[in-house]
Amino acid sequence: MYFVFIQNIIEVLFFCGIVILVDLTVYKKYSYYVMGIVFGLVTIFVMKTNVWVGNGRLFDFRHITMTMAGFIGGPVTAVIAALISALYRYHLGGSGLICGITDILLFGLIGTVLGSHLRQRQNGKKLLFWFIAGLGMSAIVLLIIAFVPPVTDIREVLAPYLLFTPVATCLIFNFYYWANKSFSKVSILNAILKDSPINLMAFDGQGPILQSENLKKEPRLSQFCASLFQFYQNQTLSPRSHHQELLTDDGRYVVGDLLLFHMPNGQRAYVAIVNDTTDRKEEQKTILRVKDRFAKAFELGPNMMAIIRKSDDQYIDVNRRFLETRGLLRKDVIGKTPFDLGVSESGFRKFLEVLDSQGIVKNFERRLESSTGHTIHVILSAQNIQIENQDCILIAYNDVTEIRQMQIEKVTELKLRLKLEEELSKSNQLIADVIANMPDVFYVLDNDWRFKYVNRRAEELLGKRREELIDQIYWEVLPQKRGSDLEKNCYQAKKNDIPIIFENLSLCEKDTWFQVHTFPFQSGLAVYYVDITERKLMRQKLMKSEQEMASILESMTDCFFAVNENLQFTYVNSAAELAFAQTRNELLGQSITEVYKGNEIATQSFKRVIREKKSLNFEIFSDGLSVKWLEISAYPAETGLTCFFRDITHRKNEEKELARLDRLNLVGQMAAGIGHELRNPMTSVRGYLQLLGEKSQCEQHKPIFELMISELDRANSIITEFLSLARTKQTELKFQNLNDILSLLYPLLEADTFTQNKKLLYLPGKIPDLELDRKEISQLVLNLVRNGLEAMDEGKLLTIRTFLKQDKVVLAVEDEGCGIPPESLHNLGTPFYTTKDNGTGLGLATCYKIAESHKAQIEIESNANGTKFYILFPISEGAHEGNKLIV
Repeated sequence: MYFVFIQNIIEVLFFCGIVILVDLTVYKKYSYYVMGIVFGLVTIFVMKTNVWVGNGRLFDFRHITMTMAGFIGGPVTAVIAALISALYRYHLGGSGLICGITDILLFGLIGTVLGSHLRQRQNGKKLLFWFIAGLGMSAIVLLIIAFVPPVTDIREVLAPYLLFTPVATCLIFNFYYWANKSFSKVSILNAILKDSPINLMAFDGQGPILQSENLKKEPRLSQFCASLFQFYQNQTLSPRSHHQELLTDDGRYVVGDLLLFHMPNGQRAYVAIVNDTTDRKEEQKTILRVKDRFAKAFELGPNMMAIIRKSDDQYIDVNRRFLETRGLLRKDVIGKTPFDLGVSESGFRKFLEVLDSQGIVKNFERRLESSTGHTIHVILSAQNIQIENQDCILIAYNDVTEIRQMQIEKVTELKLRLKLEEELSKSNQLIADVIANMPDVFYVLDNDWRFKYVNRRAEELLGKRREELIDQIYWEVLPQKRGSDLEKNCYQAKKNDIPIIFENLSLCEKDTWFQVHTFPFQSGLAVYYVDITERKLMRQKLMKSEQEMASILESMTDCFFAVNENLQFTYVNSAAELAFAQTRNELLGQSITEVYKGNEIATQSFKRVIREKKSLNFEIFSDGLSVKWLEISAYPAETGLTCFFRDITHRKNEEKELARLDRLNLVGQMAAGIGHELRNPMTSVRGYLQLLGEKSQCEQHKPIFELMISELDRANSIITEFLSLARTKQTELKFQNLNDILSLLYPLLEADTFTQNKKLLYLPGKIPDLELDRKEISQLVLNLVRNGLEAMDEGKLLTIRTFLKQDKVVLAVEDEGCGIPPESLHNLGTPFYTTKDNGTGLGLATCYKIAESHKAQIEIESNANGTKFYILFPISEGAHEGNKLIV
C-alpha cells in the first residue's frame, strides 16, 4: 500500500510540474480553459493509481492536483477540472462516491481562494508556509474520510497523508514560484532582445552569443559591434566597463558601452550597448542655435525682458525694450538691484517667495515708474534659469497699460478691442495670453449659446476647466441662470443687436457683485464681467455718509444751501426753507437772484466766490426775507458754492441800542461837566451881587441886583434840573453770573472780531454769582474789547478770561496790540483823555465809573506785545448761598 502511495505522489509531482511549465508557455487568452482540461485529465490519471481501502473507498492525492488547478488557473480552471474528474469518479462508483466528489469540489475551491489571495503576495519564506499549508490540506482530507459516509478508519492512511501531502505541497508550489520567476526573467530578456529599442549584443572570444532584434535591423551598428569584438579580442580589459565613441565613414556618431562579465563556466564575456548619437549631436547643435536665437529674441523682442542674479538680486542683462520703456541707459541698470530702480523691496520679496514655491510665476501684476515719472502697468512672467552655472531669474514684462485703459472705455471701444483681439490672436500669442490671464471674467458664446472661448478667470468663476466648457450649452452648464436677469439681458442684447451693461449678483461666488457687459456680434455674444463688489460697498458707504451729512444739515439751526455755477439752487435745508418761506421743491432749480431780489451785493459776492474759488464772509440787509439782517459765509465747491447764513437782526438791533446808550452816556457826562463848570462862575457872580446890594452907594441899584440874583437863581434851578435829568441812572445790582453776561455778548464780540479779520478766544472759568448790573457790565466789556481790537493788527488774537484769584472774581481782557506808553498809564480813566487820533477819552472814564459803582478795581499790564486789563470784583456775602458755580 505504501508503495502505491509513493507512486501516486510521484505522479502528482511529475504531472503538476509539467502542467506548470505548460501554463507558463500557453497564450494567456486560452490558458484557463486548457489548464482546466489538463488538470482534469491529470486528476483522472492520479485516481487510476489508487489504494483501495475498506467500505469500497479509494485513496489518492487528487486534492493536491485540484488545489493546484484552482491556485494556478482560478475559478474557471477549477470548475472545468472538477467537472471532468467528478464525472470520472462518478463512473467508478462505489460506496465512497460522495466522499470522492466532495474532495474534488472542496479542494478546487480551496485552491481558488489561495490563488486569489496568495499567488502575488508570497515572499522568500515559501518552504515553511507551504509545509504548514500541506498539513492543513492533510487534515481536511482526513476529516472528510472520517466523517463523510461511509465512515472509514483513517489509521491506515493517517501516516501517508500527514507525511507525503506537506512534502509534496511544499515541493510543487515552490517549483511553481521558481519556474514562474525563471520564465519571467526569460520573458524580460526576450522583450529586451525583441521589442526593446536597446541595441544590445553579448559575445565571448568565439563571437556573438546573442543580440537584440533592433541591432540586427541596424547594419551600421552591427558593424560597429563587430569592430568592438575585433578590438577587444586582442585586448585584456582590466576595468569592468569601457566607453568608446566613433565617427563612422558616413558621418554618423556611434557610442559603445562595453561591460565585462563571466559565464557560468568561468569564461569571460562582454555585453555591448550601442547607440547612434548623431541625433543627440544634432540636438546639441540645435541647442546652441536655440541659445543664439534666444539671445537675439531676448535683445530684439517686443516685450521688456531682464535677467537677475539670485545671489545678490543684481541685474546682469536687460534688453533694448526694457531700457527704452523705462528711459534708462544700460550702465544705469547693469549691476543695480530692482530696489535701486524704485521697486518696492517688500513686493519683490513676495515675488521671490512665489517663484521659489512654484518654480514659475505667471500674471504677477505690478506698476513700474519710468525715469520721467510715467507709471506703466505690467504683468510679470518669470522662471528660474541657469546661466554660466549661476542661479538666475528670467523676467518677461508684458506692458498692459493700454489694456487697463481699454477696460474702462466705452462700449464701442470694447467691441473694437474684441475684434482686434480676434485678429491679433492669430499672429500674436502673447496678446492671447494676456486675455486668458486678465483678472476679469471673459467668455464668448456662439449663436447656439455654446461656449467658444473662456479665460482662466471664467474657469474659476464657473468651477470647470476649459475643456469641460468648450462647445457646451451655457444654460446646461448653469441651469440656475434660467429666468435670471442675465438670461433676459443676454437675449435682449442678441435680439436688438445692441450692447447691454447691467449689474448682477454672482450665484457661483457668494456675496460677489459683477458689472456684466454683453456685446453681440454676427456669430455670437461676448460677455465681460467686472468685479464691482468693492465699488458696491463703497457706494453703500457713500450713500450712508450722504444720509448722515443730510441729517446733520437738516438738524442745523443755521440756514444752508448749495447752488451751481448758474446760481441755481441744488440743495436747501429745512432752516433755509423757513427763512425763504418757500418749500424745497419750489426753491430747487430757482436762481438765487429770484430769491434775493434787488440785492446786488449778495449776487456779486456769490459770483466772486465761484470765480476766485475763495471763501467770503459778509453781511447784507435783505428786503425779500422779512426785512432781516443776514450774516453769510460762502465757500467754493466743484459745481458751484455752498453757503451758510444766519439771522443777525437781533444782534444788529442790540448794537444800535448799545451805540445809542453809549452816546446818551457821553452826552450825560458832558452835560454834567459843563453844568458843573457853569455853576461855579454863576455862584461867584451871585455872591458879588449880594455884596454890592448891601453897600450904601449902590442902594439905588439894589432892586436891579435883586432882579439879577433872582435870574441867576432861576438859571441855577434850571441847571440843577438838567443835571438831575442827565445824571446816570442808579446802578441796579442783583445776583447773577459774569459768565452768563459774557456768553450773551459773545456772538456780538465774535461778529466784530470776524469783520475785522481778527481772532477771539473766550475761556470761562468756574466762578460764583456776583451782584452785578447787566447793562453796565456789558458796557464795560464792550468798551474794553473794542479798545483792544482797535489796538491790534489783522490776524491777531484777543482773549477774554474769567477765573478766581484769592477772594476775588477776575475778568481779564488781553490783546496783542502795540501796548500803552508808560507815561500815559496814570492818565487812563480821565474824562476826555485819549491816545487815539479820533478818541473822546470818555470810554475808559466810563469803565472806571462802572467799576467804581461795582466796588471793583482795574489793574493794567502793558508792554510792546500787548495790554492786559484785569477787573477784580469782590465776592459779596451770600454769593455761595443758593447760587451755583457756573462754568
